[in-house]
Amino acid sequence: MASIRKRIKKDGTASYMVLWRDPKSREQQGLTVATLVEAETLKRLLDANGQSFEIAQHAILANAKRTPTIAEVIQEHIDLLVRPSSGTIKTYQTMLDLHVRNVIGHVPADKLDYRLLAHWVKSMMAKGLAPKTVHNVHGLISAAMNTAEMLGYIPRNPCRGVQLPPIEKAEDEAMFLTHAEFSLIMEGMGERYKAFTNFLVMTGTRFGEATALTVADVDLLSKPPTARINKAWKRDGQSKFYVGATKTGAGKRTIGLNPALVELLIPLVASRPGKELVFTTPKGGRIIHKLYWHHYWVPAVRTAQAIGLTKSPRIHDLRHTHVSWLIQDGVPLFTISRRLGHASTRTTEQVYGHLMPEALQAGADATERSVTAFLR
Repeated sequence: MASIRKRIKKDGTASYMVLWRDPKSREQQGLTVATLVEAETLKRLLDANGQSFEIAQHAILANAKRTPTIAEVIQEHIDLLVRPSSGTIKTYQTMLDLHVRNVIGHVPADKLDYRLLAHWVKSMMAKGLAPKTVHNVHGLISAAMNTAEMLGYIPRNPCRGVQLPPIEKAEDEAMFLTHAEFSLIMEGMGERYKAFTNFLVMTGTRFGEATALTVADVDLLSKPPTARINKAWKRDGQSKFYVGATKTGAGKRTIGLNPALVELLIPLVASRPGKELVFTTPKGGRIIHKLYWHHYWVPAVRTAQAIGLTKSPRIHDLRHTHVSWLIQDGVPLFTISRRLGHASTRTTEQVYGHLMPEALQAGADATERSVTAFLR
């Protein structure tokens, strides 16, 4: 049987060599192709035709004349991606295998239309998939169809305009803590992680960003003191963690630090090498979300609930809480957006706009002016 060997080039990209033994000369032959899809196709054709490359080649040429299937297009799209991490590639591959390949994956790409996509959406909802998941998979299909359009497989992307299930807005899930409520949680927080927890609520950084912060990223002598957020913990294709880029390009940002937070950070950065993490476990390792949540966050919240807290906040709600405090203090939306690392103020407004006191007051005042005439 033919076999496939993956080769990594000097630039980091991969190529694939298909190896087989010629049925006449019995000599080993090899051919290098650019994508795994091409390699698997050639291997399958060789195995089906007695390892005859001549017959396989005829089949490949005939196959090239047909429009690839939806699954083939998505697979080629994934193989052609350059920027995503191996963890992201694995996620896309899982989406294809679980939600597309055995549903509409066999359909030729040029036969995909609004009707078929609408049926696909309904089938995903019937399976119980969350609306967010349906949106994500549809996004992958749409991106792949953009690639198909560029490669000349189809005249236009049929995914445009397809109706998708509504997603609950982030503000419906977000929980905001008052200063007093946060203080209740801090009463039960383990001493080791008090500075870290305060950093989360005083900067609004994401957990993966805060835990990737190094001593060199913190400048307590500048005016104002700052923390440079330029990386975050990521998962690779084997679910192992590594330090990578922030969630978005806009996520790279510099955050001003308030005096109270500076006092907490001084002993954590003083006389320490720049490459070391600011926040660590007792053994100096990365703070793991699951362990922090289980051993510190949950016990602290339960302690707070025992003395009056009526909410059950998540760790990420510290980011929402940070924003709510800034809004209450009248900080402009643009400043908040930059501090959070949002790509645009629109994202910030969609999530937190309902908290803006000026907008709420303006609406109330406008209503009062409009009804004055008929109330008199």
